[in-house]
Amino acid sequence: MSDQGDQEQQATPEGYYNPRPRVRSPQPRVEVEQQAGFTGSSARVRVLLGTEGASSLSSVFTLCNSAIGAGVLSLPYAFQCAGLVGCLVLSLCVAGLEAFTMYVLAKFAERYDANSYGSLIRRALGRKTAACLSGVLLVYLWGSCVAYLVIVADTFTSLSVQYLGPEAWFSQRPVVVLTAGTLAMLMCFPRNLSALERVSFAAVLGFMYTAGAVLVRGTQAVSARPDPWAGVTLFNTDIQALYSISIVVFGFNCHANVVSVFYELEHYPHRLISQLPAEPTEYHTLGPLAPKPYTYKLIGMLGAILSAQSIILVGYMAVGVAGYLAYPFKVSSNILNSFAADDIAIQIARAVIGCVVLGHYPLNHHPARKGWEDLLDAVFNVKQIPGWLSAVITIVFVWSNVLTSLVVTDLGEVLHMIGGTAASFMIFFLPGLLLMNGAIIKHTYSCTSLSALIEDAGSEAATPRSLAAGTDGGAGSSSAPLLDKKAGIRDAGLIFAPGKSWVMGLVLVIISGLVLAVTLLTALLG
Repeated sequence: MSDQGDQEQQATPEGYYNPRPRVRSPQPRVEVEQQAGFTGSSARVRVLLGTEGASSLSSVFTLCNSAIGAGVLSLPYAFQCAGLVGCLVLSLCVAGLEAFTMYVLAKFAERYDANSYGSLIRRALGRKTAACLSGVLLVYLWGSCVAYLVIVADTFTSLSVQYLGPEAWFSQRPVVVLTAGTLAMLMCFPRNLSALERVSFAAVLGFMYTAGAVLVRGTQAVSARPDPWAGVTLFNTDIQALYSISIVVFGFNCHANVVSVFYELEHYPHRLISQLPAEPTEYHTLGPLAPKPYTYKLIGMLGAILSAQSIILVGYMAVGVAGYLAYPFKVSSNILNSFAADDIAIQIARAVIGCVVLGHYPLNHHPARKGWEDLLDAVFNVKQIPGWLSAVITIVFVWSNVLTSLVVTDLGEVLHMIGGTAASFMIFFLPGLLLMNGAIIKHTYSCTSLSALIEDAGSEAATPRSLAAGTDGGAGSSSAPLLDKKAGIRDAGLIFAPGKSWVMGLVLVIISGLVLAVTLLTALLG
């Protein structure tokens, strides 16, 4: 980032930050960030090349656009599977849990100074785990992009048939797919997510319109029935109810882009949620289970995550509840197909969601391209990818999606398998491993430091000052950068490390395994 136009921001009682011009310097600015509750050697020294970056609001739009798309169309079907109250509770739990894992990824991304999900895993868990993630990430993103092109093809083919007739050239599915693939490829070449800020903003508006159209038409359909609650179930306990889990998990997922969004976020972002404390020190008074961000950038990211997940949750619940109540006996896995084909509002919604999904495509390709680069780095130790090779990767990725979407048409099964396998791996399993790895590092390093202190306690060189430095705020404290420690899972193994991080990490790993088991079970029985 450039120092041109850079500003240093000062916290004030009236607001989050008060911009103050700073004298530009060609040299990087070295900033010392004192971590809350620690002094001395626990200070983290970071080199900042300026405070420019994406704004908090644009980060919210990017996160929303990363999540909304194909998943929202299948939510009424998920409500039919789990029941009205059952799916509401499931959605609330999944939204909260995924917001937590997004924060975990952002926190560790800052500790390891990672600019992508793959680079974070490589630095924290090693090359082998990073290579595994890159493979899973590529499968997930590639399958998701196929689903997006399927939606675009179905949407605009049906609209063209409605208005131009079945014999028109644009009413042919291959023409629509090829056109969509060409547009998607052009949007995939920018390297930064911030370049798609306007696309993300338009996608969020389109998502809100679609949610509103389904809500209005669903409410009208419910009002037209003599008994509005006929066929509606509150809870379903059969095996089909489990089918909704992977759909909901996929619907709230935007983890592939979280690290990139955080990396591009400005260092002093505006606070979007006024109820969040403005200073890192204030978070240590909120209780043991509250997040503990130690920089202003992480506080801003926390607000962006909560804002994005709230917007997604409200829109998803509007679509899910209205669509299910409108067609409680039989609802399509694509809710728009359940409404009348000649309904103008629904036709607009189809066109809008098609454009939203098309705009979402490059947001999935961005981490996929990084995944290829990380995979090449992990396997072949290729540090710098030539520009021509990056372009070739983009072209091959897009056109392999195009060819596949000409054959694959079953959207529901694609979302079900992706959400329960590759998506749950990125959403729950790897953030859980990061938490466990951090806890093991802290535990093993603290034990090593304590042993060294005990050995030195009887020596003449040992003094009360040196012993205090080693036990209070020294390198063994939880505030020390994790990159300075080598005693994680790779060296110590998967050992028990007392603490909340280890327990919560284990819970996330178990959840990932359960989601995978449920997905495979429902796929076999379905």
